[in-house]
Parts: sequence; C-alpha cells; structure tokens
Amino acid sequence: MVARNSERLASLKEEIITADNNIHYISCDVSDYDQCKATFDIAKEEFGSIDMAILNAGAGLNSILSIPHLETAQKIMGINYFGIVNFGNILFPYFKGKGKGEFIGVSSMADVRGFEGSGIYCSTKAAVSSYLESARAEMRHHGVRVMTIKPGFVDTNMTKKNKHPMPFIMDSPKAARLMYKAINSRKNSYSFPWQTHLGSYILDILPDPIYEILATMRGKFGQ
Repeated sequence: MVARNSERLASLKEEIITADNNIHYISCDVSDYDQCKATFDIAKEEFGSIDMAILNAGAGLNSILSIPHLETAQKIMGINYFGIVNFGNILFPYFKGKGKGEFIGVSSMADVRGFEGSGIYCSTKAAVSSYLESARAEMRHHGVRVMTIKPGFVDTNMTKKNKHPMPFIMDSPKAARLMYKAINSRKNSYSFPWQTHLGSYILDILPDPIYEILATMRGKFGQ
C-alpha cells in the first residue's frame, strides 16, 4: 500500500492484516518521481517481483478559471496525472521485460466533458484516460494488461467538500467491491454506476451548444 499519510496506512494495515496475507506500506508522494522510483525499488526488493499495480491516488479542487489558478492546476495535475505517469514510466518497461503485468489506473467519468467550476479536475482526468488508452493499445503487444476504472461519485473526504449535486453517489466499501470484481473479471475498462455511465455517454454525444447551456446551469448550484 502506498500513500502520503503513513499513520493512516499503519491503521489500515491493522484493520485488514490476517495470518494469510503479507501487507507492507510505504509513504510516498506520487507527484514526486524520485519518491515513486524509491517506492518501486523497495517493493521489488521486498516481494521479489511486482505483478500488479493499482494507481488510485486522486485529488479534486474546485477551480474558477477567471481567477489565478496556475498553482491549483500544477498541484492537481501532479497528483491525478503524473501520479500515474510517474509509475507508468517505471512499470511499463519493467512489465515489458517480464512479458506480463497488470497496470490499473483510476480515472473518472468527469473526463467526458468540461464542467463549470471543474475545468482543472476534468482536464486531468481526460489526460489520464487518454494516457491509459494509449498504454493499453501499446502494452497489449507485450503481454501487459492496462485497465481504466472510471467511478462516478463516491462518498469520500474529497467529495464531502462538493456543493453541487452528486447523483447516484455510493459509499466507498461498495465502490471498492465493484472495482475488485471488475479487476478480477479482467475488463479493460469499467465505469460505474451504470446510471452515471449512461449520463456521461449522453453528455458526450450532445451537440456543443446544448451541452454548454447545461454546463453553465451547474454553476447555479454552487461550486
């Protein structure tokens, strides 16, 4: 397990450890490439081999683009996008050398279009989805599976800050169970819940003038 909060990692380890599993945790800021490389080296030395990586780190901040937002963009892009790219830079050559491996990246259905107040978050997720799609096309020739997971709204500390409506929001244990099942079923891409997936599909195919009216209406609910 990898995250910045080592205290939370230690607590989580105590919650899930049993006599049948071997759990280790490493504190790492995924936006820092050197820390990602050190994490890889430690994990490889500890376990001898790495077969699967699930890249789930993410952050979201509301972003009003009419005010200075460069620092916010750099921070969110560093976590959401480079948090995956940093490990991709390390793991894709490693998996290619082994001739196998699984790289699971968590994006979002917010990748489909740009929403008012979420321009930076949406753009990071669009970048993540494109990166994973390209990697899937390339790495399949080397026996490496690349999977994209796109959740809808999940009840976490991140979404608790949102003031806008969050339809079909689900609790995190249920979301984790759905992702676990999808990973084991070896899907290449998985979006959930289905209601939000359907909604994102409709938004994707809407003509731009109609979508822009709907996107602007979102601002009336607050950011």
